[in-house]
Amino acid sequence: MTDRALYLRIADEIADDIRSGRLTEGRPVPSTRRIVRDWGVAMATATKVISALRAEGLVETIPGSGTIVRRQDRQQDERQGGQPAGTAPRVAGERSRRAGLTRREIVEAAVRIADAEGLPLVTMRRVAVSLGVSTMALYRHVPNRSDLTVRMADHVFAGARMPEIPTTAWRRRLEAVAHLFWTVLGRHPWAAEVFSLSRPQLMPNVLPIAEWSLSTLRAMGFDAHEILCAHINLFGHVRSMALVRLVETQAEEDTGMSADDWMRLQDGSLQRWASSPTHPGLGYVVREQFDFDLDTVFEYGLQRMLDGIDTRRRTLGLPG
Repeated sequence: MTDRALYLRIADEIADDIRSGRLTEGRPVPSTRRIVRDWGVAMATATKVISALRAEGLVETIPGSGTIVRRQDRQQDERQGGQPAGTAPRVAGERSRRAGLTRREIVEAAVRIADAEGLPLVTMRRVAVSLGVSTMALYRHVPNRSDLTVRMADHVFAGARMPEIPTTAWRRRLEAVAHLFWTVLGRHPWAAEVFSLSRPQLMPNVLPIAEWSLSTLRAMGFDAHEILCAHINLFGHVRSMALVRLVETQAEEDTGMSADDWMRLQDGSLQRWASSPTHPGLGYVVREQFDFDLDTVFEYGLQRMLDGIDTRRRTLGLPG
C-alpha cells in the first residue's frame, strides 16, 4: 500500500503509458469521464489527474481535440535539469515498481475497495493504483475482472468453519449453513452479486460449505433432484435477502433515511390507499405496527422453508 494521493497515482500510471510509448505524441489521453469510469473515482479527482499531467508538461489541451500527449519538442523546451531529449519526465514523486506482487495481495486490495465503495467501483485499474503497480502487473496473476470478482467472493469465506453438528440433526445443520452465509454476506454485501444460482462457480473456500448442505440433505434420504431443488432454494433465499439488504443499505446512504423513516414519510399516501374498502389486506397491515428488520424477515423465510423441507420428508416417508 502507498500513502501517495490517489490522483497522483493515477497520473503516474498515465505517465508510464506516455514514457513507454503506449501513448504517443498527439494521441488523446484518458478523458476525465474515462478516468471516472475506469478508476472509479469522482470527477474532481479525475480533473486533478489531468491538471497534474499538464503541470509536468506531459499533456496539453487542444480546442476541439481534447487533452493529448504534448510533442517532444515542446516538452524539451520546458524541461529543467538537463533531462535527456526524447524522454518524457516522470510525474513528481512517481511510485517505485512493486516487486513480488502476489495474487492474494490483489484479491485483498479488491475486497477492501468493494467493502468501502461497492463492487461496481472495483476495476483492474483501480486495484492497480491502490497497490502502486501498473494495470498490466495484475494480469500476470488474474486474467480478467470476472475472475477477480469470483476470487474475491471466495476469499471472504476463507477461514469459515461449520460447527460440530451430527448429520441426524438436519434442521440445525441447514440453519447453521444458512446463518453462516447470511453473516458473511452481511460483512461483505457485494459478494451476493457475484454468486450465481444457475451457473455455480467452483470456489475452494465455499465448496466445503456447500457440501455441508448437500450431504445433510443426502443423509435425510432425498434423491438428487430433491437435494438440488432444496439446496438451490435455500441458497436462493439467503442470496436474495442479502441483495435486499444491499439495496436497502445503498438507499439509506443515498437518502439518509431508514426503511422505517421512509414508510413514515409515505404514511399519508399509504393511509389513503389503505382506507379503500377494496384494499382490506393493505388496510390491516398499515394499521398494525411492523418493525422492518431484515434479520427478522430473513429468519422467518428460512424457518418456513425448513418447515417445507420437513413436510416433504414426511410426505416421502423418509426417516426423521
